[in-house]
Amino acid sequence: MTDDHVRRSRAALIALISGVVLVVVVALIAVFARGGPALLDPATPEGVVQRYSQAVVDGDVSEALSYLAPDVADSCERIPLSTEDRRLTLLESSEREDTARVRVLVVTVYGSGPLGAGEYESEEVFELVRLDGDWTIDMAPWQVAVCVAGGGA
Repeated sequence: MTDDHVRRSRAALIALISGVVLVVVVALIAVFARGGPALLDPATPEGVVQRYSQAVVDGDVSEALSYLAPDVADSCERIPLSTEDRRLTLLESSEREDTARVRVLVVTVYGSGPLGAGEYESEEVFELVRLDGDWTIDMAPWQVAVCVAGGGA
């Protein structure tokens, strides 16, 4: 082997290693820079549902209660929050003057078995009312409820 051939082989090896390192760094940046979902406007029914749902998923009952209609929150008979993993996806919403409905897809991940975790998904609806200009939840799907069904949400 000549010195020129060794130099070219070394340069190709360095270029290959540099390329691999660059790809790994870019992949790590993409994974860690990716945050949670974009926050929706808190003055909208969708934003209220998003914040309420996140509070429930985080186990923050007092925060979740702050998004409920006052009469619902006041009569709330609290129930223990489920520890199952849940994801909610906004499907659509409709808004009238003082009421709104937000339809979501709720995916619940439960247990684990020989073939992996199981999932159950269903379309559910949040019902909201506008009180003093603010949207509040009058009824939440049972998967993310913090109160017994008789207590509203």
